[in-house]
Amino acid sequence: MISLIPWVLGLAVLVASGLGLWAIFRVRSSSSGDDSYLEALEFWIDSDLVAAEKLLRKAVQEDPDSIDPFLQLGNLLRAQGDPERAAILHRGLTVRGDLPRSKRILVGLALAEDLLALDRFDDAKQTLDTISSQALGHRRYWKSRFHQHYGMGNLPEAARSLKHSLKQVPVPDRPWFTAAYISFQLDRAMESALAGDHAAVGPRLKDVTRFPEARPRINLVRALMAATSGDATGALALGAEGLLDSPRELAVFLPVLQNVLLESGQYARSIPLLENACQAENAPASLWVDLALLYEKLDQRDSTLRLLESKSGRSDFTPNVAAPILRHLFSEGPDTDARKVWDMLSIPPREHLWICSSCEVLSDRIRWFCPQCLDFDSYVPHATPGEVS
Repeated sequence: MISLIPWVLGLAVLVASGLGLWAIFRVRSSSSGDDSYLEALEFWIDSDLVAAEKLLRKAVQEDPDSIDPFLQLGNLLRAQGDPERAAILHRGLTVRGDLPRSKRILVGLALAEDLLALDRFDDAKQTLDTISSQALGHRRYWKSRFHQHYGMGNLPEAARSLKHSLKQVPVPDRPWFTAAYISFQLDRAMESALAGDHAAVGPRLKDVTRFPEARPRINLVRALMAATSGDATGALALGAEGLLDSPRELAVFLPVLQNVLLESGQYARSIPLLENACQAENAPASLWVDLALLYEKLDQRDSTLRLLESKSGRSDFTPNVAAPILRHLFSEGPDTDARKVWDMLSIPPREHLWICSSCEVLSDRIRWFCPQCLDFDSYVPHATPGEVS
């Protein structure tokens, strides 16, 4: 029995050595995987997605039990336009039993984003439902909820998801969700106003009246609703009362108002509104040109020249902006060389079009929410070809 002791001790030493070597190899392998993972993130930050993907795949091979490299590789595939493969990777992570709670939330959010990118809204809803009790404090959860409800055509629930997020997300994220909620509800109100569905406008405006930053756009919607109803007097009053301090909104409102006034034979009634608006320091140059053209239509050339002289030297008063009034002045001038050159120019007509700066979808009205890319406050005036925006 005593003779077995050295043999047992030797076996124990051998096993301990083997375990030590395995641990060393495991640490080295994990460290190597970590290095590839961190380097991949650096390439991703630098927008080199090809190099980032290569290194993430290497990190996964070096440490197959890892979580973060798998998770980020899926996110990168979705960013590269391959949400199908991303969903496969993330779905595989959801069945792993060793996922910590925090990682399980991130994996669920990633999978939901994959499914939303694939327009699989029912599947995305099921995925979000499984993590809803744990993910309410995550910005990505509420953005995905909004996307899911909007994709399913449930606009009231989409709005509610933005509203409910305001009490759930961390404080630094709340301004974004507040702005998104305001923009979404006002966009819906604008659509209803222009469609003549005035009964639907009031509730949408009521939703956002408690936000001071929404006031100029609320006034714009109300003024447009009056104008499109043919209430020229009411539209003028609303414009004068609520839009004079908001030149951007006033510039959207005036073309609609002037059409209404023109149809009712009251075109000149917009002059006082324009004159007051043009006195504002931040009034867009297009308003000056609109007023100058209005003076011309009423044979008030002296007023035209005084107005334009008052804006002389302003950096935003460019030939591009002034083209409509220049075209009008040249049209009645003598056959001079300047007139001949002007007639040679190709000047596109001014278009009241808007374009989403995120996805370049056009709209014939101002929008505060893009139904194509789901971005908020992304629409800007669309410059016509050859025009400086």
